Amino acid sequence: MPRPFLQILLAVMLGLTISYYWSPVARTELNRKDAALRQAMPGVYLQTTRSWAYNEQGALTNILEARSIEQFPLRDESLLEAPRFYAHSGDDKTWSATADRGQFQHRAENLHLQDNVVLSHDQTGSRLETAAMDINFKKNVATSRQAVTITNGQNNTQAYGMTAYLETEKILLEPNVESIYVQPQP
Repeated sequence: MPRPFLQILLAVMLGLTISYYWSPVARTELNRKDAALRQAMPGVYLQTTRSWAYNEQGALTNILEARSIEQFPLRDESLLEAPRFYAHSGDDKTWSATADRGQFQHRAENLHLQDNVVLSHDQTGSRLETAAMDINFKKNVATSRQAVTITNGQNNTQAYGMTAYLETEKILLEPNVESIYVQPQP
């Protein structure tokens, strides 16, 4: 057999072998799995973080800190461990919110807090406890559709939902509100 014929035969056999083992369908499936894995993995992972936000006049509006943050750019959200939020609205009016877990949606500027959520009015010492709460940074409003308990000294108020307007310091309690008021001793 002439040598060029063997080279051509070898090239054809190599091509057939490659086409037998190479499957574009399997490769596409791998690409889909890779994309799903990339979306499931955080793009940034930070520990012990704190961020400050200021308004157009340069006044501090809020502080958000957490023990750890996992940022997912493709989902436009961050998962927070032990988040702590401080809202400042001038005139030394401040609110603090803590929770075990949180989720921040970047574009909507919404913080969802879960598990052992406590919202405190720092000047009066009033505490609001619930299982879950959303804080909208644009509107400066906190809402909960879970059972809430507000305590201030010995006074106790319970309801099945609330909306707190952090700037005006008003809390709107929703259905089935019950309150225990203890008369101060003279």
